[in-house]
Amino acid sequence: MDRATTLPGLRIGELAKLLGTTAKTLRFYEQIGLLEPAQRSVSAYRLYDAAAIDAARLVIGLRHLELTIPELQQLLRDDGVTTRRQRLLALMDERLRRMELDLSVLQGRCDDLTARHCALLATPRNRPPGCVCDALLRPCSCSASPGAAKSA
Repeated sequence: MDRATTLPGLRIGELAKLLGTTAKTLRFYEQIGLLEPAQRSVSAYRLYDAAAIDAARLVIGLRHLELTIPELQQLLRDDGVTTRRQRLLALMDERLRRMELDLSVLQGRCDDLTARHCALLATPRNRPPGCVCDALLRPCSCSASPGAAKSA
């Protein structure tokens, strides 16, 4: 049986352990409004009831999606127009679009570096040892001027 559902309230350390996070993180989320302020015991300990535990579980779960704090705040705020699911789908759509663009850029950079690497590997053996012209994808100019081979 889950301890969170059988107790009248979990203290912050217990909740943090249950959710795989830290008490500091939970206090921070409370401070910035991602979590409602916890009820307090007579000795001023934060106590989390089942609803607060569910809310904390949701926030921690959403953070595992690598949403930013502003994205989380936007997502958790009820705008009266869209559902949380619709807002999360919109955030994920945007994140996927950006990732696909980033991947395209990285693929282009990888293709370019691969071409330069292959060109350098194919450098003729009769070139000066310091010649990297092929990696720069330009005609070799290392032997064009006296002393150029030593400085290359």
